Parts: sequence; C-alpha cells; structure tokens
Amino acid sequence: MDLPTIFTQLSQLDPTPLLLAILVGGAIGLERESHGRPAGLRTHIMVCLSSALLIRASQLLPAGAEATTLVERIVYDPNRIGAGIVTGIGFLGAAAVIRSGDIVRGITTGSCVWAVAVLGIVIGQGEYGLALSGAGIMLVVLIALDRMFRWVTPIIYRRLIVRGPPSQLVPVSRELLALLRERRISVQDLSGRLGIGSAPFELELRIRCRGQLQAPEVLESILELDGVVSAEWSHLSIR
Repeated sequence: MDLPTIFTQLSQLDPTPLLLAILVGGAIGLERESHGRPAGLRTHIMVCLSSALLIRASQLLPAGAEATTLVERIVYDPNRIGAGIVTGIGFLGAAAVIRSGDIVRGITTGSCVWAVAVLGIVIGQGEYGLALSGAGIMLVVLIALDRMFRWVTPIIYRRLIVRGPPSQLVPVSRELLALLRERRISVQDLSGRLGIGSAPFELELRIRCRGQLQAPEVLESILELDGVVSAEWSHLSIR
C-alpha cells in the first residue's frame, strides 16, 4: 500500500470512536489512579482504546474484499471479536487482585478493567450514547457508593489467643467467653493446648465481630482477667 492511499484512508477515518474511548477509559482510570491502584489511568485508556480499535477493524473490510461466503462473514463478525476481548481481558483483572492475610484488594479495579473493555466494544459498535451512559453510571457507583459504604461497619474474622497458668484454665475460659458475649463477639471455634507441669495453657478462639478498631479495648479487658498472662489478636484467613 503506497503513501497516498494511506493518507487518503486517514483523511476518511472517523476519529470519534478513538477519542471517546480515550475519554471514557481515562475518566474511569483517573478515579482508580486517585485511589492508588496499580491499574490506573494509562491501563484503562489502553484497554478501552484497543477494544474499540479491534471492533472498528472488524467492521472495516479491506477494499475489494467483501465477505461473500459464510466463512468470511464469521471471520469478520464483530460479535465474535467482542466475545474474545471480554474473555481475554480477564488476565489483567486477575493481575490487579492482591491478597494479604484476610484482606483482598483490587477486585473493584479488576472489574473496572473488564468494564472499560466492554465500553470499548460498545464504542466500536458506534453506540456512543450507550457508552457514555454506562460510563456515567460506573463513575457514580465508584465515587458515590465509595463514600456511602465508609459508614458501614463490616463483619471481620479474627484469631484470639489467650495464655495463662494451667491451674487457671477453666475459670479463665468461663470469664473469657462471658466477656466476648458482652461485646457481641461470636465465637466460631475454640481449641486449646495444655502442657505438662507448669507449662502455660493456650486457648485459640476463632471469632466473628464487627468493627476493626476494637482489638485494643478487647485485649485490655482480657488482660485484666485473673490468670491471663498474655493475649494475641491477629488476622484469620478465610478459605
């Protein structure tokens, strides 16, 4: 293909899908970037733009190569290409998910990467109004609901370990369970270890409660119980 032909095609190219893909992907990527997520502005723009490009390319058959057979129509079917984009983009979403203990981060960012790929497909199909509406709703969900859920106290799962002299195992167990009931902390499982002679006992409780800031208060109350030597509050991984 010579240069005049290339320039002619460029002059006839409609830049609207590409510009809209950059705008839509950039808006959602900027929101993720402001939260310090690894998949931010550039990632979302590239995903949305490449999706739109693939769909547009599937619609623009080469000059003189009109699809005349069923096989050719399948090859150039934008719906099949869109399905491949949605399936293939999953690896980027999975890469954005990070797990540390029982804290999982990046699920929302992974869904955003998948969502901007869908928006790119819609833009490539020429449904600009639908793409803008979808992007607007996504931004409302990301911004408004994020502020709303800051007032929600989540349920958390923790591991509580209490140690003390072997002679105090039974009274400490009773007082400990009574204390947790007062604070509306549910005990999911209770296990223990008792040594020989003067070796301290160890009680391990898997608990379920609300709020992430009550650990210091609970530990202080437990350490005030007679016979308690030490107490430990840690994360509990849920499989």
